[in-house]
This record gives sequence, structure tokens and C-alpha cells, in this order.
Amino acid sequence: MLELDKEDLGLPSGSDINAADLVAELLQPVADRERALLVCVESSRGKVCKAELNGVKSPYMYVRRHRGPDGVLRLRAAHLPTVHEMTVEESDRHKAMKDFVARTAQAAGLEAHIEKATKFRTSRPDVTVIGAGGLNLGCEAQYYNASAGTVLRRSRAHSGAGLTPNWITHDDSFHLVDRANWMLTREATWREISNAADLPLVGGYRVLAEWECTASAERPCPDGLVKTGCGRTHLEWDTPRRLDDEGTGWTGWDGNRRGVTVGQVLVGAATGSVLSLFVPSRKDHRAGSHMWVPAEDLATWSEYRSVDKPGFEDGADVDDEVHFSGRDAELGCQFGEESRQPSAPLRRRGGAALSITVDRPRQREWHAVPNVVVPRQGVVLDWSDTRSHWRDVPQPCRYCHTPTNLVDEQGVPSHKECAEKNLPN
Repeated sequence: MLELDKEDLGLPSGSDINAADLVAELLQPVADRERALLVCVESSRGKVCKAELNGVKSPYMYVRRHRGPDGVLRLRAAHLPTVHEMTVEESDRHKAMKDFVARTAQAAGLEAHIEKATKFRTSRPDVTVIGAGGLNLGCEAQYYNASAGTVLRRSRAHSGAGLTPNWITHDDSFHLVDRANWMLTREATWREISNAADLPLVGGYRVLAEWECTASAERPCPDGLVKTGCGRTHLEWDTPRRLDDEGTGWTGWDGNRRGVTVGQVLVGAATGSVLSLFVPSRKDHRAGSHMWVPAEDLATWSEYRSVDKPGFEDGADVDDEVHFSGRDAELGCQFGEESRQPSAPLRRRGGAALSITVDRPRQREWHAVPNVVVPRQGVVLDWSDTRSHWRDVPQPCRYCHTPTNLVDEQGVPSHKECAEKNLPN
């Protein structure tokens, strides 16, 4: 009998079983061990436990981490469903997002696989995107709030297989936020995702705003010298939409930035124009902010700050430390009793300093969006479909920066001649 509230699990004194190793085995997925390994203490005595009377639960059990209202993580046992309840169908939205990621990558000439295990079967992402000059991505379409431990374990598995984890969701309250690289979309039905040429990206991607702090600058001085400015240069990771319509008082500013899309950042990450950045928290280096950022912005940032490895590669998350109360185990079946209070919400991650102030003013070139690879369609591009390649509001061309109403296959402002000149070989 295992006592989950005791650090030694109630094992007899002098036992040669290592309790820590046993806990690790207990927390393995049921698919990786014998289903009948753990059984309810009451059922083990030949009695019918309350779970069996329920009709959809079995006397067999699994161990999970449970966070109480006090925010402390403890080990708890729960009854497994009966065998015919074990298979859960993927939601239509989950399937649609996997298909969207795969077809977006393939349209850009990239290799993509759905539900393919890695070479040593240590990782099985929803979609694997093989990079061409950039990163290999392990993408997860996530539409329920997976536990922080699950996000970190799967992210570590992807990273160990040579993939950069990338979680895609519609809810910024999910535990995946800032536990690995992530992309936030707006709420959308499976049909909207299936029919979309691309999806707006509203979180998880940032650009580096840089400005000389003067009295005429549109952004206030972070150091509080609002009226006069401090005369120094500020750099701050910000969302692209925040930069819309800020047109004066900026160092090197040449026009509005467009909002970016999931497809642009996915292809950019796989081709090298978008990179992964982890900015650690000042209080805990294992916590911090995970972001997708333009490669040129990261190069500028790295001139002033060292770039750290992602937090999930540095041991266990502080939120995953299990505590033991030392109480004796209950000797009866607890199924259905309301003695277990719901889990407390996890604290939000992040807390990293996303801005710095430097003394040396800089002049640098701004680009509207990441320079992603456009699928080659021949020496002369066919843009006869004006509905797809025309926008009413002119924007700077991604190549020559002269305003144009034309956009390329990925919706990025570009003259047709410029796009043809910059086709990949």
C-alpha cells in the first residue's frame, strides 16, 4: 500500500526501493505501464469500491499531481475510466489547426508531418515542420488547459529531439503561455480555420521598438522624464499592433507596421528570418518570457543583453515541486467524496524585463514584417488575381520600402517586380 502524502510513500523501513524513482514511475502515462498495476485499496480487499458502482470508472487507478487551493502541489490517486471510455476523439478544431499548420508549411515548400514520432520515439508533435535554413518546429495545437507539467515535459521532449516547441492556442490564460514558445490566435471555429488562407497572430510574437528619448518622441520616457526626455536610447519588446500609427519621434522610423499572421511567423521560423527568444525573469531564471522575434531585432538585442536558453531546458519548473504532508493514508475508497477542493490557479509566468536603456543612439533599418520565403512559381509571377494581390491602403514594400498597394502570396506588401527579383534560386 502506497501512502502518497508521505515522502517515503509509506514503504517499510530498510526497503531497497528508492521512493523518488518510484514516484517517477507512478507518474508515467498509463499507456507506458500495465493498466492493472495500481488498484483501489478497498478493491484490493475483495470489496466493490464506489468507483465500480459508478459504472464508467474502474477499480484501477493512476497517480497525478494535484494543486490545492493553497497553491501547493501534492500527489493524488484517481480512478481510471473503464476500458471503453479510454479513447477520446480529437476535436474538429484541433484537427483543423493541425491541417492548417501542415498546409501552410507545405505551401511554402517546407516539409511537414502530422502526428509523426521523432527518430527515437521520444516525441510525437501534432505537426513537425522541417526547417529550411531555420528551425525545426514541434507544433502543438492546444484547445484545453493542459497542466504546466504536461507543457514542460512535452516541450522538453520536443527540444531533446532537436525540435523547437511551438504551442498554438486561442486562450492566453492557458498554462502553456510563456512555458515555451507560443502563438495566440483569435477564437475561431474549425470551419473558419479550415477555410482560412492565414490566421491573425495576436500573441507570442514581438518586435523590438527602439527610439531616442526626446521631448518630441511619441513614447514616454520609461525613466519618468516625460517632459524633456532623458536623451538616451530605449529598446523594448512590444507587440506589432502597439506600433501602428506611431509615425514621429522614432529613430529610423519609416512607416506603420502591419500585424503579422501565424503563417508568416511559422514560415519565418523555419526559414531563419524569425527566431526564438527567452528572456528570463529577474527573480527566477527558470521563469520568464518566451517570444518569437525577427532575427534582425534579436541581433540588435543581443548587442546589449546575453541570450539565455529556454527555461524548460533548465531542470524542473518551480511550480512542479511536490510537497508531502506526512498524513496517514485513508483506508477506504474516496471516490465521489467532495473532500478534494479544486486546484488553485497557477501564477502567470513572465515577469521578465522586456526593455533596456542604453547610452549610445543607434540608427537602424525597420522592416514591416519578417522576410519569409515565398514559394517559387516561375520567373514571372502570376498576380492576375487582383483580389488576392491588392490592398486599398498602400504599405511599404518589403524589399524597396516604397509604398505599394500590391501584396505577395502571403499578404506581405511587395511590388511584383521586387518579388520576382527576390525569388529563391
